[in-house]
Amino acid sequence: MKPTPNRACPLPGWAYFLALLVAELAAWVWFARSGVVNGWWSDVAGGLLVIACPLLLRVVLVSIAYRISRVKGIALSDMQRLGGHAWWKFFLIEYWHFTKQSLLHLPFPVFFRSSADRGYVAATGRALVLQHGYLHNGAVWHPLTCALEAQGFRVFTIDQPLYAPIDVMADRLAARINEAIARTGENQVTLIAHSMGGLIARAYLRRFGEGRVAQLITLGTPHHGTFHAYLAQGTNGRQMRPGNAWLTALGQCKVAIQFTSIYSTYDTIISPQDSSRMDEANNIELTGIGHVSMFADPQVRTHVLKALAAS
Repeated sequence: MKPTPNRACPLPGWAYFLALLVAELAAWVWFARSGVVNGWWSDVAGGLLVIACPLLLRVVLVSIAYRISRVKGIALSDMQRLGGHAWWKFFLIEYWHFTKQSLLHLPFPVFFRSSADRGYVAATGRALVLQHGYLHNGAVWHPLTCALEAQGFRVFTIDQPLYAPIDVMADRLAARINEAIARTGENQVTLIAHSMGGLIARAYLRRFGEGRVAQLITLGTPHHGTFHAYLAQGTNGRQMRPGNAWLTALGQCKVAIQFTSIYSTYDTIISPQDSSRMDEANNIELTGIGHVSMFADPQVRTHVLKALAAS
């Protein structure tokens, strides 16, 4: 399904991802069955192939993303470089989270909602709104959501339409912030955003101001664009390309609230990785953490909690 240039995908995100997953698995089953029918191998081998192929495909995708991130990424110092064991640990963790998100979180988000998303809003606790990034949904926040709820925070997520312009997403974020404030009775929320979500948050602040947001925390956000966006579809994908007019205009509007930007020198999608640095932010540089691993990484979680405590 190819999106129209300036409109969101008409399907809900979960339906889009579920359709892609079903189509992928059907293709692998057809491929395996064609081999069995022609006597290439047994039913057992064909069944193992159906399981192995989706896993191997995701190894290839993560490997390609990583390779681009190094070719177009920042030069690493000797202190930042990972040795053999550390590199394999980094890669396998990134692969695990990418696989889990693509097979579970994206097509089945209903099973990974926060308590507030499911209608259970605690009487106390600071209100947080978590904004996902490109081709994600609110379910990918599940590991961090569990940790934040365990600390007493009231956590709201949001699902954005696929491929929509970032300003359209900012309007939807505004509605979600208003809903979180109405349901909690708070005057302000804290925004935590991953990847493109940080650009959505900044677009919100540019349009609606800082009155309802006390703090912004971004994780692996391409504040100055990413080379990977040249491979992305949709209006929002083009808006993340370095030097484009929309991103340049956004950069002229400084973030006036407390702002923390957490990023990794081993980010597999943001290239160059220091695109996440902002002059007005408290920039926290980590290493050995991939792009989609940030939701569950202990270091990231620790710095998020520190930033929340400091506000």
